[in-house]
Amino acid sequence: MTRKLRRWFIGGIAVVGIAGGLAVPASATATPTSLLLPQSNAFQILGYWCGGIQETSYATQFDPSTGFPMGDVYLSTTCNGSGKGGHSTTYTAWSSVTWDFTGAIVTSAKLAAVPTVDPAFTATDANGNEIYNSSNKAYLTLGPTFVPTPRLTGLSVAIGPSSGGTSVTISGTGFSGATAVDFGSAPAASFLPTSANSISAVTPTTIAGTVHVTVTTAGGPNLPTAIDQFTFVAAPVVSKVSPNHGPVTGGTFLTLTGSHLSAVNAVFMGDQQVGFNPVSDTVITLVTPVGENPDSLQIYVVSIGGKSATSAATQFTYTAPGPTFVSNLAAVAPGKTIKFPGTGFSSGETVKVTYRTGLHSPHPASVVLCSAKASASGSFSCKGVVHASTAGAKGLHTVTARGSTSRLTATLQIKLT
Repeated sequence: MTRKLRRWFIGGIAVVGIAGGLAVPASATATPTSLLLPQSNAFQILGYWCGGIQETSYATQFDPSTGFPMGDVYLSTTCNGSGKGGHSTTYTAWSSVTWDFTGAIVTSAKLAAVPTVDPAFTATDANGNEIYNSSNKAYLTLGPTFVPTPRLTGLSVAIGPSSGGTSVTISGTGFSGATAVDFGSAPAASFLPTSANSISAVTPTTIAGTVHVTVTTAGGPNLPTAIDQFTFVAAPVVSKVSPNHGPVTGGTFLTLTGSHLSAVNAVFMGDQQVGFNPVSDTVITLVTPVGENPDSLQIYVVSIGGKSATSAATQFTYTAPGPTFVSNLAAVAPGKTIKFPGTGFSSGETVKVTYRTGLHSPHPASVVLCSAKASASGSFSCKGVVHASTAGAKGLHTVTARGSTSRLTATLQIKLT
């Protein structure tokens, strides 16, 4: 029988075929998979959708690097004009496409120029997989013993603690008969294939870092890509709080030293969350808020990696307000008796009040004005005289009260007239 070659025009390109229909390869008697572009992808390429997008697909080769089927798809849709005498418009475009061995899209991109296609194309790879064109459609038939390698297309969660326990839904293709799921070199704590395109897995306990998620079937493990990466975050560690005490009035600048602190998203003093400044992976700074009362609190930090442990080294103590003079004195004159009341000292200790003269040797730089024993509540009161011989120059002078055992001090500025 003589077969005549005929020429058709599709999308502005000439394609050659055999009159009477295109021959279908013998291996295609097995169940073939149509290689098409999903309508959502087709719309992204064409930019128009008027009652559907028509497709004509052509297989062109097996990808030299991945082995996946490749081809070109011609897209068209006709939109009717509105109103009386409206004209219809047909929009067309060509797209290059790569499919995996389940027929799912791997990549697609709009072509700038019309490609050359062969409607009679057929090719077989080393595994017996065959791609061919028939009746303006592309088809894939798998080899009789070939099992597709799984392909990951997404992770529902891409970060979690290195302690494990994060539930992850793995999306992709070719998951049927999955025998293993691994996060880097660590097997998943558990996994359950819910379909050929989805697996539910629980992350294992492992070291911190970013790893590839691998699904293994009879077809082997999936090829690693950026899409299948999961990051394990170590639990933060606080090893030192400096200083470890400050007044209950707040305002103490603290430095927390430790490790794995760059991922910290919350800092707590007791049960109160406080603001903080992440300086580095080993340092966090903060300013203490006003405390409720003198007390000791644990400081801990929280990140995706978990909560830092507490110890004596992570404790901060709010102390009672420091010693103060009860009242500020106005201008004073030499030779007059002055009363110096104060509070905040330790019970029973002797509080000595001194006056800075501002004089140079041989004159004393400071003189004791008076002293008194602090009461049970920490308050004291004593009287003294700034003598003219040691008063110094007119202007501001510093008066200091110092506890004998606590070594706590209070200061006061007085103006000498």
